[in-house]
Amino acid sequence: MSSVYVRYLLPALVVAACAVLALVGRRRRGHRRAVEEHSSRIVEATLPPDPTDPASEQAWQRLHGAVLDDWITAHENLLDRASADDFSEARAALDLSDEVASEQLDIAVAAHPNPRRRAELSALRAAARSTLVALAQGDYERARQHHLVYCDYRDLWREHAATEPGAGDP
Repeated sequence: MSSVYVRYLLPALVVAACAVLALVGRRRRGHRRAVEEHSSRIVEATLPPDPTDPASEQAWQRLHGAVLDDWITAHENLLDRASADDFSEARAALDLSDEVASEQLDIAVAAHPNPRRRAELSALRAAARSTLVALAQGDYERARQHHLVYCDYRDLWREHAATEPGAGDP
């Protein structure tokens, strides 16, 4: 009986163990390959975007800069007025802000030639609206946090606009 085990079972166990080891090795290689591919995609995605043509940014500034500046001024005026009446009319300020943030502002943001600046402008607008929504809901701490984000993006935008070549040119 023991000769049957030695003669048939032991080789079968050795073959099964080798097959298991081969499958585990193959699976690890596939996992490693997938991790390397995913890592390279992450690295490629984090590379800075190609620089945009300064002339196209200057053209955008001439065409759409006033729309953005007017909207920033209007938003900050709305906040000042809402603050003056203890935010009791925050809902009306939100509605008025939505009217001011017209289709022209959407077009201006979407038309910016630099993807990073376009994202910053979108975030600026979203933070401004989130501030007003939080005020309308009476959540002043969240409104303060959103307003700080708005201020960061506004300052970043103004800094970028001031350093842009030809920013002061008519």
